Amino acid sequence: MTGEPPPVTAPVTLVGTGPSPSAEPANLCCPEADAEPGAGRRRVRVTGVVTEVRIAPVHDRAEFSALVIAHDPARPRAERKQVRLVWQGQRAVPGVTVGVALECVGLLCDRRSEPTIFNPRYEIVAKKVQR
Repeated sequence: MTGEPPPVTAPVTLVGTGPSPSAEPANLCCPEADAEPGAGRRRVRVTGVVTEVRIAPVHDRAEFSALVIAHDPARPRAERKQVRLVWQGQRAVPGVTVGVALECVGLLCDRRSEPTIFNPRYEIVAKKVQR
């Protein structure tokens, strides 16, 4: 699979540049990164916990969405932002349920005045076991 970005496995801050070297850096913890209507899309990396999932009704086109409260592991007191993840053409996404921690990569855009990533690449983050 040449030309495909690597999976998200390295520890990262809340949002950083994606695998493409030409991608603009973005940080959802900074006010200047807030998406405005008409703003260009940026490749971002988001880490957070799913707080809500929505499945489109049967009579609508297939769409599964999850609301993620993004956080920065390096800055626990930083303001948390909501990011909507939308998988088009799917009514279910394996492993994406309320309470699951995700790390995902995709193009951040504005949909209905809400930061949104369509069809993101995602990885479920395992909980650390305390011994």
